Amino acid sequence: MSDMLRITGLVSGMDTETTVKKLIEVEQMKVDKAEQEKQYLVWQQEDYREVANVLRGFQDEYFDILKPATNMRSASAFSLFAGETTIGGVSSSAVSIKTTASSIVGSFSIDSVTQLATKDKYASASEVLGDITTGNMGDEATAIAAIKAQLGVDSTLSFTLDGVTKTISFDPTEYDDPGEMDTFEQYASLLSTKLQEAFSNVDITAEVTGDVMSFRIYEDGYDPLVDLGPPSDYYETGHTLTLANDNADLLSIMKLSEGQSNTVNVSKSLSDVFGVSTTSSMSINGVSFSFSPDTTVSEVMSQINSSSAGVSISYDTFSDKFMMESTSVGTDGTIAITDTTGLLSAFKLQGDVDHTAAQNAEFVVNGVSTTRSSNTFTLNGTEITLNAIPTAAVDINVSTDTTDVKDLIVKFVDAYNEMLTKINDMVTESRNYDYDPLTDTQKESMSDDDIEKWQAEARKGTLRNDTSLSSLTSSLREAMYESVEGLGISLYEIGIQSSSNYKEGGKLIIDETKLDAALEERPNEIIALFTQESDITYTSYSDRSTRYSENGLSARIYDILQDNIRLTRDDNGNKGYLIDKAGLDTGIDTTSDMAKKIAAMDSKIDDLLEMLADQEDKYYTQFAAMESAMSQFQSQSSWLTSQFGG
Repeated sequence: MSDMLRITGLVSGMDTETTVKKLIEVEQMKVDKAEQEKQYLVWQQEDYREVANVLRGFQDEYFDILKPATNMRSASAFSLFAGETTIGGVSSSAVSIKTTASSIVGSFSIDSVTQLATKDKYASASEVLGDITTGNMGDEATAIAAIKAQLGVDSTLSFTLDGVTKTISFDPTEYDDPGEMDTFEQYASLLSTKLQEAFSNVDITAEVTGDVMSFRIYEDGYDPLVDLGPPSDYYETGHTLTLANDNADLLSIMKLSEGQSNTVNVSKSLSDVFGVSTTSSMSINGVSFSFSPDTTVSEVMSQINSSSAGVSISYDTFSDKFMMESTSVGTDGTIAITDTTGLLSAFKLQGDVDHTAAQNAEFVVNGVSTTRSSNTFTLNGTEITLNAIPTAAVDINVSTDTTDVKDLIVKFVDAYNEMLTKINDMVTESRNYDYDPLTDTQKESMSDDDIEKWQAEARKGTLRNDTSLSSLTSSLREAMYESVEGLGISLYEIGIQSSSNYKEGGKLIIDETKLDAALEERPNEIIALFTQESDITYTSYSDRSTRYSENGLSARIYDILQDNIRLTRDDNGNKGYLIDKAGLDTGIDTTSDMAKKIAAMDSKIDDLLEMLADQEDKYYTQFAAMESAMSQFQSQSSWLTSQFGG
């Protein structure tokens, strides 16, 4: 309806807007009622999701395989033993132990350790690149003349040391006069002086051998005439020196290249770093590799490391060396290399290489000599790790200790009670029918605090007497009470029973004295009570009753949780009940039952709003027609009056 049609009451003097609002109150009440019903559905969906989150939190804490210390489905969480290692009665870290559910109480001795298991390892014996070195510059007089000529065109040359770039400049007065720079040695001396002035923290020295020049980094202040010993004693390692390409012609004369460096730039290709021009092939532990010249050094290492060869290769810029080592210790991890085209030789992992051969651990236990391919192994059910070669015999003592297991069981029961109480409270909470969800009009006249308090009352009891949740809590209680097939022990017998107060909805009560005694007397039965699992899988739905009876308590509870919050679909295309019911609280949900109900209510509201608008337009049209008729009547009346001389 146009605004013009709604400019009414000018003739009649009526408050048309107020009149229309009163006439459409019934339709507006229908809209308000539908919006209130939608809000209640939204609250229900949120509360179903809250139940799902409560179940998920319990599952994540006590049934997560990535948390072995609290995974109640695994016997490894039920270590009933404690262990210590000592040398002469004093605690020792040379050997460490980890007790398991299979540990045997007793003592034994690691009398001696001859050697630890080590990895097979290859490392470059010397620097891979070492110095920045020119190619053969050829005839000295010709090369020097060319260098001088180029310096007359561009007198600069740039070097980058550890990320800091400096440009050195040559003045003609430094090399023009006869005898100043007629030899490679004189040119090298001038370069050295300028480089040492540019980089004050180290001495970068140009050295000449024949027609080849090398740039070597020495300790700051090194003087070969004063400092005794071989020059290598004064090398400064751990620096990256790189040539910039701001004078390409000069680099060409000196047989140098852009970006040439004393360390390997792993982001560059094999061709750029090592001059490789053909495909490189190799075999490591029977796994074949092939790399084109365009392959970067980093890609070579990545492909080897991610392969099934069982080795790890790395490059250390500080030392300018490659290292390859087995991913496993012991002789089982011995590396077999076939360097078909010599790439590993270029890496100095073949030929000029330091090789540390793999070896097994050798030690004596209770007078018996033995070996292991790993430094970690199991004896009498206890995991033992050799960390170092001990100075004397290491005494190992394993004793019963139920403290950790008791603590785990108590925390599990407390968390179970908290989960059960939360769901029971939501199922038994009464709805307050004196409070309906607020309409937008009602909120306009209320403070934020009043709105919050009202809504808190209005959303109570959204899940009251929900049959699915009542069934869930019943299933959880039954899973704890009913006997496990093949076991002659129950929660009651270890001091855990249901509260006698029916209002607590199956809350478990622990008699810690009775639990302590049961852990001392029947530890293995208790472990089985919690961790036994049927051979029938969870997805074998036709045999679920058999699986249930054979499952221990943890597997039963886990299955119930999966039935409700599983994200994967079963053979019928269904996820867990609560997920299908209310969806997840992340992302957009359009497929859950609650989402569909809310969407249907949105459609209903749209229809009601359309009907409301139509009715409103109808009334405004009628009042506009009335105003028009009254206006015409007044006009006619005025005309008649004028005709009769009024």
